[in-house]
Amino acid sequence: MDESKVAIAYNLSGAVEAVRAGRFVVLVDVIDMSTTLETVREAGACGFWGAAPSGKNLPYVNPYLIGRAAAKEAREKGAQLVVVVEPRGGLEAERRRNAADVLAGFQAEYMEAECLLPNLGAETARLIDWRHKIVVAVTAAGGVIFDAVYQLGGRLTTATIARTMRMKGIEPARAGLRRALALAGNLPLTLVAASSNALEDVLAVHYLAGLLHTEMGIG
Repeated sequence: MDESKVAIAYNLSGAVEAVRAGRFVVLVDVIDMSTTLETVREAGACGFWGAAPSGKNLPYVNPYLIGRAAAKEAREKGAQLVVVVEPRGGLEAERRRNAADVLAGFQAEYMEAECLLPNLGAETARLIDWRHKIVVAVTAAGGVIFDAVYQLGGRLTTATIARTMRMKGIEPARAGLRRALALAGNLPLTLVAASSNALEDVLAVHYLAGLLHTEMGIG
């Protein structure tokens, strides 16, 4: 990796630009998508996806194909499928509507979701036993960006600065960045704040960029 090439971007447009430039995307959606994925990762989940909610007229995304891809991975690994979806409150019927395209993708691969859970960040780890689970996070910010990056052929992972069930302080940030560097290989990184309107995401990408520089000598 060229050590000078760590960039910061915002929103779907910034992620798309990063993919087109051949960069590795580090997706940061602190409340709650990337925090949810970090905490279920440490709880034993073995596959991690994001998807746009159904019924959104957005460019680049195809949650049905995300559902199919996740189901294929689950079959290969002998794992179960779990959908994490908004809204956090309300009825499961609402979450099921938002995840309809992902669920249709599962069905096309002759698989079903073990359960649909609310997107609660670190608390999501408490809801079920996450071992041997593949999770699809259907959310309006991070899920959309993950979906688009995948459809465009890009590569990505998620990162957060929020504490998880087992990590606190600087530990979650370090874990996400180490994973990103391992997966990116020689590709330059773009840290993408899922929403420029979410101050926690904006502050997080700048913090992560600083951590890359001060602790890892990159950027």
